[in-house]
Amino acid sequence: MSYATVLATIKAALTMRPAGQKVLVSAHEGAEIAILDYIESKSPTTRTAHGTTTANVNFDVTWNIAFSNTNYDYSINGVDSSGNPVEIVLVSKSSTKLVVKTLIAATITAMANPY
Repeated sequence: MSYATVLATIKAALTMRPAGQKVLVSAHEGAEIAILDYIESKSPTTRTAHGTTTANVNFDVTWNIAFSNTNYDYSINGVDSSGNPVEIVLVSKSSTKLVVKTLIAATITAMANPY
């Protein structure tokens, strides 16, 4: 399914009808299904990583699958040995990893998705 196909389906449902006629439920449902199918077919693969950091030492959060570039969003969470959240500082970002630093030893987990 292409973007053009989805756009044509949406246009047909919303604008290509006689003046004064309401959007047909079946056309609206068809457009919604087309949007969802398109999103599902283009859904990025989530990358995950985890590990244990040492205080004030750079730690590589290496992705299980490299990205084609650095256009991705990420989320990192970390906790200390008592389960308290820790501050995580981003040092650098590449297609294969993030380099982070924590001020205390911590266990971190990370997830990322391409734009």
